[in-house]
Amino acid sequence: MPVKRPFLLYLRSRLNLWVAGAGALLIVVSLVALRGYALLPVLGVLVAYAVATFAIFFSKRGAREIVAESDEDREKRTRQKIESYAEIRESLAVMRLGDERVAKAMELFLQESGSYLEKCRALGSYSPVANDRIERVRDICQTFLDERDEASTARRYGGDGGTDPAERLAAEIVSCANVIRERVTEDLLGQTGEERLAIMKELEDKK
Repeated sequence: MPVKRPFLLYLRSRLNLWVAGAGALLIVVSLVALRGYALLPVLGVLVAYAVATFAIFFSKRGAREIVAESDEDREKRTRQKIESYAEIRESLAVMRLGDERVAKAMELFLQESGSYLEKCRALGSYSPVANDRIERVRDICQTFLDERDEASTARRYGGDGGTDPAERLAAEIVSCANVIRERVTEDLLGQTGEERLAIMKELEDKK
């Protein structure tokens, strides 16, 4: 996958910061030591910095710096993605569902999703399919609470409250938990770092 904005990645790299810092120091020394005669030395330093920047950018060393910065960005995005789904899981863990069948299904989901997120943090990777199931369980729980409130309101005003959705929704939660467990094995474990990245990209493209 090609690196986006390679020049901007190089400009923020540690190597460029060192080169820019050395150039800035030379400019300060020139201004202090030469005062009114510092214009040409300062221009010389700026030209030298520009030449050095482009020379390093197109060199192997520059390419390594760009790749390192790109990897750092990817790892940061991955950590943020993992933690966003961990927050969803935490909100589900404190949700009061009020039905034993749904609560037991949630216990299984919380166990499997917790194990999945631990693997994600350890490997620096994730499964878009498993993440989708975490979101789906959140939606299922919200649907269950909404339907339960509607049924309670209907009974209060003389209705029959409709059918009980708990059995169906509990089964859906269990299904999501099983998919998450499968994805830990299929998408995260037993793969090299490059293979996990390829899987993540392929699955993201399919979403």
